[in-house]
Amino acid sequence: MNFDKNNNFENIEINGTYIEKDIKLKNFYNCTFKDCDFTSSDFSDSLFSECHFENTNFSLVKVLDTKMHDVYFKECKITGVDFTQISKLIIKIGFSESKISKCNFSSLNLKESDFLNSYVNQSDFYETNLMKSNFSGSNLKHTIFENTDLTEADFKNATDYIINPINNKIKNAEFSMPEVINLLDSFAIKITF
Repeated sequence: MNFDKNNNFENIEINGTYIEKDIKLKNFYNCTFKDCDFTSSDFSDSLFSECHFENTNFSLVKVLDTKMHDVYFKECKITGVDFTQISKLIIKIGFSESKISKCNFSSLNLKESDFLNSYVNQSDFYETNLMKSNFSGSNLKHTIFENTDLTEADFKNATDYIINPINNKIKNAEFSMPEVINLLDSFAIKITF
């Protein structure tokens, strides 16, 4: 698709593996992106409102001052994206059944965000507001939660997480057995059954 001829796109579905790499200063409203490869694309200064990405490669995408409001990623590959660069004015993003690796979500307000049934690997959540967020069914191997607000977050059936209850807020968060035992890792204690 050629994005050069227009700056505003509304109610369209974009399919295909080839997409332009420079998608700066564009506005997308209620658009769906299916089976697209945006690897190393530049979305800087663009707006995505009520947009869905499905089975899309979103790896190494530049998102400097990108506005994401009600943006959902399903069955996507997202590697090496620094989400801390997106515009802080309006943020509402969610993920399901996606592979998220080496991404940075630090210091963002992601209250009530979904990370459902996803593989979230080696990603950072430093000082992130994740109140009431949902990580159920996700594998969080080597993902870092540090000074993070996880109040009322849902970790049911999540695996491979390491969360220090001393330096993260976990009041009323939900965990399931046997993975909840991981909360004790930071205490360096021995547990026998």
